[in-house]
Amino acid sequence: MNPSDHQEALTYQVFTLMDLLQSYGVQEIVISPGSRSTPLALAAELHPDIHTHIHPDERSAGFFALGLAKLEHTPVGLICTSGTAAANYLPAIAEADLSHIPLVALTADRPHELRDVGAPQAINQQNMYRNYVRYYTELPIADVHESHPNLLETKVMQCVQYLKGAEMGPVHINVPIREPLMPDMTRTDYFFRSEKGMQQYSIVPDGDIHLEGHGIVLIGETVESLDCITPILDRENLTVIADPRQHIRRDMTGVITHQDLIFNSMDVDQFDRLEREADFIVRIGEPLTSKATNKFLARTGVPQYVISEHQALKTFPVAPKEAYVGTISAIMKSIRFTSAGRGPKEWLTALDGRISRRIEKYISDYDDEGRFMYEIMRHTPAQRALFLSNSMPIRDGERYDLENTQRIYANRGANGIDGVVSTALGMAVKTPLTLVIGDIALYHDMNGLIMSKLEDIDINIIVFNNNGGGIFSFLPQNDNQEHFERLFGTPLDLDFKHAAALYNFNYMHTDKVEDITSGLMNRKGRNIIEIKTDRVANAASHQDLRRQIEDVVKSVEI
Repeated sequence: MNPSDHQEALTYQVFTLMDLLQSYGVQEIVISPGSRSTPLALAAELHPDIHTHIHPDERSAGFFALGLAKLEHTPVGLICTSGTAAANYLPAIAEADLSHIPLVALTADRPHELRDVGAPQAINQQNMYRNYVRYYTELPIADVHESHPNLLETKVMQCVQYLKGAEMGPVHINVPIREPLMPDMTRTDYFFRSEKGMQQYSIVPDGDIHLEGHGIVLIGETVESLDCITPILDRENLTVIADPRQHIRRDMTGVITHQDLIFNSMDVDQFDRLEREADFIVRIGEPLTSKATNKFLARTGVPQYVISEHQALKTFPVAPKEAYVGTISAIMKSIRFTSAGRGPKEWLTALDGRISRRIEKYISDYDDEGRFMYEIMRHTPAQRALFLSNSMPIRDGERYDLENTQRIYANRGANGIDGVVSTALGMAVKTPLTLVIGDIALYHDMNGLIMSKLEDIDINIIVFNNNGGGIFSFLPQNDNQEHFERLFGTPLDLDFKHAAALYNFNYMHTDKVEDITSGLMNRKGRNIIEIKTDRVANAASHQDLRRQIEDVVKSVEI
């Protein structure tokens, strides 16, 4: 093939690929600079209906794209060069897989003649994310064969089936590219397709489902807004428990949100009472954050039913009696609930209220991270979303959120601390947002802060700096003090004012609870607020309040 034929074929391939993806809803792409990916990057940059973001760190770029997609589950593309650049996408793609986030990884690759011969920047990229993507394909080297146009259409059509619906998740297209790498930048006539939209489908059970008696409905994170099913859930025979990431808790009255404290504190007699009074359990959406609630689900003999939006069923912590896949509202409308006898709703919802009042009454006695979290949530305006990092912030958010006014997000697919900063920044492009994070997690993705500077993304970042891994202080590892600090506490001795200066953030340090005001929580611009706490004292305070809550729970008459 002569050089002009090669450029023509390459231009057609990458420009058509980008136009096809855009027509199916990929309107944002995060690009990490590189040489081999030049034609892909230029095709995305030149497309009039694609907005590009440039991120120099592929690992953080993957999570930034995940954040862009997370708010509305819209597909977002990723472009990188060949070699280990592509390998750096793996953590974000794993999280996207488990969180059902539609990422499209477009990895440039060396052509076949440069593979397995020692050529630079060439690794085996074929199906390299095989455990975590819904679909994989490799495009042929761009040529002028008559089959090329049809093949591109087919591959993209196959790929986009996984960008919406019950099997939504990340996909991977590997693109081997032969030099010379420059496409014909005048051929924008290849960008002509109108938006197609993707067909959504629902799988609902045949006929009505009949559930008789009193049920406990546990609702985890969902893609679908569940506001439309509140009339179905607002029944005397249904006790509704909502995860902090389930936004139905903001508008529906009588929803239990202290489930972790309740199930952590129940004695044997109370558990037996719940077993007698509950006839069924319905689990909707993703598994709940609460470890104690999941332990209850694992041991109870009450029949359980799972309603999932996704074909990849998550049965944790125990396989249900039956599972239904599809649109949650459609499935819930097909269930016929009938009640009989006494149920647990009255005493469980009353208990939830008593726990809130006990926390409200005694929270001022503490100045630990829990108290700070309580004040952060109390003073953050409802229109501002909260992104809560793993491991302690999401747990403290669940425990100390008494008002349930903010939309809460977290990376709870793989539950890792990697990429939290980048994910939050991706979301902050779409909505006002505050990130609450620990010092280890912030250090782990400090590179991600660059996007706030490069794209002028406003965000408030509150970092609890307890000089190490705070969650380990609550685990059995803490009993072995001889090795605990070196292996688990891992003090870093970091002061984040230097990171704030490096990335042009405003910086504030405090260890005073009274500094957490509405003005501070609604501050404009790019802000890092560092709160220094003591890990040992924090664990002791948490356990002390937990003992108080145990007294509240155990005082319920059986």
